[in-house]
Amino acid sequence: MVSYDIHTHHNPEHQDIIAIVSIDATTDILPSTGYCSVGIHPDRVGEIDLNSLITIANHSNVVAIGETGLDKLASPLLHRQEELFIRHIELAEKLRKPLIIHCVRAWQELIAIRKRFTGDIPWIIHGFRGKGELAMQLLRFGCYLSFGWHHNSEAVRAAWEAHRLYVETDVLNISIEDVYQRITSQLSISREALSQEILENIQAWPQPINNKSLI
Repeated sequence: MVSYDIHTHHNPEHQDIIAIVSIDATTDILPSTGYCSVGIHPDRVGEIDLNSLITIANHSNVVAIGETGLDKLASPLLHRQEELFIRHIELAEKLRKPLIIHCVRAWQELIAIRKRFTGDIPWIIHGFRGKGELAMQLLRFGCYLSFGWHHNSEAVRAAWEAHRLYVETDVLNISIEDVYQRITSQLSISREALSQEILENIQAWPQPINNKSLI
């Protein structure tokens, strides 16, 4: 059965894993095969190269924009992070590709920006560890939540019931199957049900990832 890893920094372990590998536009080289997302992390605001970002983002195997977002623990000033984040949003809307978002302690700022953009591009909060109340707030604004190994079970339940759930491995050197097992156990659902839900969420993207030649 196919597994979907919506955000990772590692190449997939085998062909049954469809993974979106995060590429930093300021440092990384785009691989010739496989699905990728490309962005400039908020802690790299001082290394902005929008021309490089735009060039890489147009490649066919780039299926999402990011990770990008807001991080109050990062050194750059928040207003500069916001400016860069908005450029990513505009690029995602122009290219019709989902947005992979990194957010740390800047939820109200994120929601304020979200209110300014009414397009249908999916906003996916990656590595979400917040509580159920915050999850419900983000879901009400149309965001999707992606969960890794560390997460809050109430938030997982809220995203599942809203049909806005993804799973990921991020930087951890673990199997996506471990994350699947952890989440299915918490939700008391089958492995097949979780995989089908994630697939349906991906198929709703403006440009679904279904080109098997990229795998």
